[in-house]
Amino acid sequence: EVLGLWREGLEASDPMAKAIYEANRQGIEAFLQDHPHFRQSIYWNHVILVSSIFCSHIRHSCKPNAAWFTLRKGFPRGKRMLHVISLDGIQRREEITVSHMEEQVLLQPQARRRLQLAKTFGLPCHCDRCVANDEETDERIRYLLAKVSTSLATQPPTDSSTSLAQECLRELDQLLPFSMQTKAKAKVLLATALGELLQRAAWQQDNRPANIVLWTGLDPESQEQRLKDSKRLYETAGRDFEYLLGQDALPILERMESGYAPVQDQHKMLTKYRDKDDPEKESSEGFAGIPFEQKPQGYEPHLPRPGMPPTWEELFKRNK
Repeated sequence: EVLGLWREGLEASDPMAKAIYEANRQGIEAFLQDHPHFRQSIYWNHVILVSSIFCSHIRHSCKPNAAWFTLRKGFPRGKRMLHVISLDGIQRREEITVSHMEEQVLLQPQARRRLQLAKTFGLPCHCDRCVANDEETDERIRYLLAKVSTSLATQPPTDSSTSLAQECLRELDQLLPFSMQTKAKAKVLLATALGELLQRAAWQQDNRPANIVLWTGLDPESQEQRLKDSKRLYETAGRDFEYLLGQDALPILERMESGYAPVQDQHKMLTKYRDKDDPEKESSEGFAGIPFEQKPQGYEPHLPRPGMPPTWEELFKRNK
């Protein structure tokens, strides 16, 4: 049954499969030259085929729908596992594909992606994304990444900078419909910026008599939407890191928890008070429909305002 996975004529139709088969054949032949007494022990062509099946069964794609990670703790240590990373899932009879290249390569134009794969594996990429060779889409991806970077670098964050970053990330999810660390990092930084806007709105509400210059909108609907967006960004980024990195994502998720916990508390309180249909509470409600006297500690106005959010490297530096 295993040998049946290597269909007849596969080498002729799939250059990558042919290259893997040839590499395995040469390796077996070199082994038998050094140990000729094993040549008659088994049918070595079956060994070549089985090795090739497990090496090439999941092929490379520049738009992968799955990703490998290795268990480094627990049992069995070293076991490789596969996570679905496509935002739309994997459809019935759809081929499972992974990326054999660094993530940054997937952000490059088709010509550079193919060149890098050819240098590594000796063959150009023939995935659907590369065959389509949509230069306009590749250019749009580079433009959106630059806009996201510029928007997230705006200090202090503003309504317009966070809105622009959200729009760019939504479009990037359409053009690159799979989990990526680059997008996950941007989502965390955007959630941090939205959290700062929420905190500043609370401070402004408490200091309205001071006639200060308003930094951000105070209407409850805007604050509620910011809270929901921030919670969603943290959660989707956390899933992306977990799917892509497996157990290696734990240090990153622990860092994210410090920012996510106040947002989650706020969201729970919002849900609680939303369920109470009491018009008398409207006059005492703060942003997002939550009474100011019951705001979680992370958003009390007397606490120091957060400084600039850390850079990607600082926030996501993996433990050595």
